[in-house]
Amino acid sequence: MPTLMPAAQALAAAGTKAGKRSARTQFSLPRKTGSWPGEHGQSGVNGFPILNTASVRSFCTARGRACTVAKTYTDRTSYESMTRGSGWTFEFFDDFDGVLVVSQGLVPNKGEDQVDDCARGDYDQHWRDFGSLMVRHGRGDSVIRLGWEMNEETMGWRALNTADYIACYRRAADAIRSTNPKVVLDWTINAHNTPDELCGGLTTSCYPGDEYVDIIGIDNYDHWPWSPTKADFDATADRQDGLNWLFAFAREHGKLFSVGEWGVMPFSDAGKDNPEFIRWMHGWFAEHAPYLAYEAYFQRCDGKTNQSSILRPDDPKCLADTSGSSTVYRSLYQS
Repeated sequence: MPTLMPAAQALAAAGTKAGKRSARTQFSLPRKTGSWPGEHGQSGVNGFPILNTASVRSFCTARGRACTVAKTYTDRTSYESMTRGSGWTFEFFDDFDGVLVVSQGLVPNKGEDQVDDCARGDYDQHWRDFGSLMVRHGRGDSVIRLGWEMNEETMGWRALNTADYIACYRRAADAIRSTNPKVVLDWTINAHNTPDELCGGLTTSCYPGDEYVDIIGIDNYDHWPWSPTKADFDATADRQDGLNWLFAFAREHGKLFSVGEWGVMPFSDAGKDNPEFIRWMHGWFAEHAPYLAYEAYFQRCDGKTNQSSILRPDDPKCLADTSGSSTVYRSLYQS
């Protein structure tokens, strides 16, 4: 999905302050099959309309259960802004007592020509500085969704050259870890479709290797294709780039799984709200709970393209009627 930009000026960055939840500790807690989030399930949302604690708490209050995960995004107008200048990314969540998940590109937006430079190590110092920044701001063990959705055509770091993507990812991972060994690296794909020109048409061809990945994840929306029935939902999950398909890959590699973005898409091929998708996703989380590191709903109202938001009945920017999904979500997640 397109990145969310902050609605305020930039501030500061990450590591684990006293009192903050440790990502590694939280993900290692036992979780039982059959319920979600349950006692230890890690569940949350991105900040919307502002990437900050207040927006996350507003969503979680509306759903009736506190969030233990907050998801955010860096500004990627330049290498400087996405690494050394990304302090605000963490500062906006300084008062969030939970696990912070940061979606971090490998190059700036429209930086396709810089992927091979990254692969050669030209930006290693930027990445070392990013790791140091996390530690300075007490969020060292945050989850970094590094180079996520490399199989999505709009991403600046999309894997037009598989070898360069992998080399760039590895250089960034090594550099971040050199100054911040507690970082949790999440390798996430875009569900349902990988064009032939990206990763050679097979997403897992872009897997950087077990040494460079802590969590394997997917961004899964009810679109392209949408799921009118449970049978359709299951069939899509089983196919290449589906939930079950990638989950099996994660288990083969001994990695926990994440769903860092998910939601309904009323203005996509569904053409309407689909509350049952919420129910099916929640059931999937419960069934796979022992290996699910975390999940985070994606909130955004953006014209007539991205209208995934729920639990926002009075927001004039949210043009789609997602009241059905909001009701189902609240019923499943409330304490």
